Formats: sequence, structure tokens, C-alpha cells
Amino acid sequence: MAVPWKWILAPSVLVVLLALLAQNYYSDSEHDKASEPLDDGTLQENQRTSNKRDSSSVYVIGDLHGDVHCARRWVERTGAIDRLTGEWVNPLVALVFVGDYVDKGPTSRQTLEFVKSLTEKYPTQVTALMGNHEMELLLDRDGRRHQVWGGVGYFQMGFSSVHPGEYRNFITSDEAKDENENADQDELVIEALYNASIEVYSRGLHRKIVLSSSAEVQDKSILNFIAPNLKPLVKERMTLYQKHYVDAFRSNTSLGAWLEKRPVLALVQNTLFVHGGVSAGAAKYIAAMGVDGINQLLAQNAKEDKLLDFIKGTEVGAVVYNLLTFRGNHKASACSQLPNLLPAPAKRLGVGHTPGDSVRILCNNQFLAIDSSLGRWFRNSGNNYCPGHKVQIASNGKYGCDKMNDQCEGQIVKIHYHNDKIEIIS
Repeated sequence: MAVPWKWILAPSVLVVLLALLAQNYYSDSEHDKASEPLDDGTLQENQRTSNKRDSSSVYVIGDLHGDVHCARRWVERTGAIDRLTGEWVNPLVALVFVGDYVDKGPTSRQTLEFVKSLTEKYPTQVTALMGNHEMELLLDRDGRRHQVWGGVGYFQMGFSSVHPGEYRNFITSDEAKDENENADQDELVIEALYNASIEVYSRGLHRKIVLSSSAEVQDKSILNFIAPNLKPLVKERMTLYQKHYVDAFRSNTSLGAWLEKRPVLALVQNTLFVHGGVSAGAAKYIAAMGVDGINQLLAQNAKEDKLLDFIKGTEVGAVVYNLLTFRGNHKASACSQLPNLLPAPAKRLGVGHTPGDSVRILCNNQFLAIDSSLGRWFRNSGNNYCPGHKVQIASNGKYGCDKMNDQCEGQIVKIHYHNDKIEIIS
């Protein structure tokens, strides 16, 4: 008697179903929440960042800039997590993120929540550094900073900061649901902000125009590029979006508290990781205070009522900011200086912050430029705000947004410490 085909395929079907269930961990949805707990939430992150010296290898992922889909894909690409069990495959393998999870793309919140969940589930394997964009976000919580900037925050810049598409992730959050009765209106507002931004870029005004409705910047407001019939709605909703955005990162919130604990330095075996770079001045502080000393001092001063005074009013605070923004290590002449900048036992420096199309290995393998433009929106349109899903042209024809590639491009790095081999993973 012939055996029914479905009986023959049953084991294979079971394997497929299990794999599909496991793939929920790596959801493709751009706007699905990434905050679902990966465990019961009782694990506490180990704040020491020099505790991975026994690692046999480390994967390093560069700037993700608001692209949770590619964040998940690159973590999946490492193979460090078993897709069926969710367990860390090899306790001697570490994973380092070099910062800049936010801005320039529309899923910054989901990217933060995803990376946060990894640090909480695998605290001894995963390190997530602070980037300069996370620092700017935390500084924006202090209203005094807006006064210095003429009434606006970094998050209101007309380029390189909070992507207009990001606001839907905050206006529809739990605390905003009562105010989000008309989702269609909000999509209309976001589309209007895209259109206005493109008009600004076509006129070369991106450094002058801000996404703010404040009376202090009325002549520089993006509202001047919004159609008159939409201006009142855009003003109302944009103001509300931005309030919820900043409030989501207060010191008493989950995301805010997590960001405040991000280290600026991580030492893994013989490699020092930092988002921006290490200047000669910063190197002296690292030698005197140690990696953990600098990280701990930042964590002690990172709350919203302390951070601005620490960064702008203390020498160590200025060093922290410099570590997040310094680009001098990329110069050809900097290779000879590199050994003098690194604390023992470090012999190599790995950084993000300075983008390229690929990872760059320089200075006889002693310097790794890891930012390979992993975020699709940044890779497509740079620092400008484009929708990504369609072509859009300014009315004067002098600027246009291309449709972005849906594939995750760029590279990540794996350092094998047993033979000091550096592997580039595409």
C-alpha cells in the first residue's frame, strides 16, 4: 500500500516549523516592537567592560543608525545565538556593538530595544557601547542645552538626527495612545515633513532649517516649507511627537536608564573598542583612570540632571565626549602614534563613527574602522531624511530621494584571538 506523502514529510515539516518559530526572534517587520523580553528580565548587565579578556573571538558590529531589520540580520549572521534554543553557542565568543543605534533611520527605538535585550539576556557576552548620537540624545533631555542652541535640540536638526519616520514609534507608544486617534493624520504629517525636508535639501538649507515650531526659531522652521492648509496640523503633531520622543529617554524610563549605563570604552583581549577614537589627551586619562574608571564615572553622572554639567563642565566629561567624536586616528600619519595611545594589553583599536562602504583594516591590522554604513536609510541617502520606500523629487528638480535597496549591505568583523586573524563578514 502506498504511504501518504504527508506521513513521509512529517519530520521535515516539524523541523521547518521549529525553524520558523525560532525566526520570530529575528522578525523582518520594520515596525514590530523589539522589546519583547528574551528572558524573565532578572539578569542584570555586568557593567565591567574589561571582563572579556578570555574570549577566543569577538564579533564587532558597526553603526546601525535606526535600522532594526539589519541589526537583527547582522546578529543572525554571526551565528553566535542558536536559532532554535536562543542559547549563546560558545561562551568564549563575544559580541561588541560600537554605538550609534539611533538617528538617520526610522526604527531607532526598535534598534535600541533589540540591542538592549541582547545585553540583558547575554550580559557576559554582549557589550553595547555608547555612540555620539546616543550622547546627543541624552544631553537633549536637559532644557538648558536648548537655550545654548538657540531654542532647539540636536534631535530637531534638519539632517543627521531624528528621521521623520521615527516619530510614529513614539506617538503610538503606550503613553501616547490616547492622543493618537487618527493614524491617517499622522501619516499625512510625516509625509509632509519628508516633502518639506526634500525642498530644504534642494535649496542647500539643511544646516539652517530645523524641525521645530518654537517661536525662537520661527524664521528657520521647517514649517515654512509646509503647505498652508497643513501647517497647523504639522505644528501640533510635530510638537507632540518630539515631546514623547524626549520623554521616552528620561532617567526614570527603561530605555533612558539603559542608555545611561552604556560604556564608552571596552577592552576585549588585545583590542580596545570606542565609538569615535582615542586622542593623545584622552589616552592620558585612560592610562590614569583605566577603562572601567572612565566608564563608571560616566555612569555616575549620566542622569538627566547631571550629564550636561559633567560633559560641558569637567575635564573628564570633555574627554568622554572626545572619545565619542574624535576622528584623528583615521589619518595616514596616525599609525605611528597608535601604540602610544592604547592601554596595556591593547595592541589594536576598533572604532565606529566614521562611515565607509566597507570595513577598513589599517596600520598593519592595528586599526579597525568598523562603520560600513549598515543602516539602509543612511546608505541610501546619507544624513538626509528620505522615505526610503519610494523615489521622491524636489519641486525644483535639484534634489531627489532614491528608493533604497531592501538588502542589508556592509560588513562586520570577527577577530580570532588564537591566531590574531581578522575576518571580514559580508
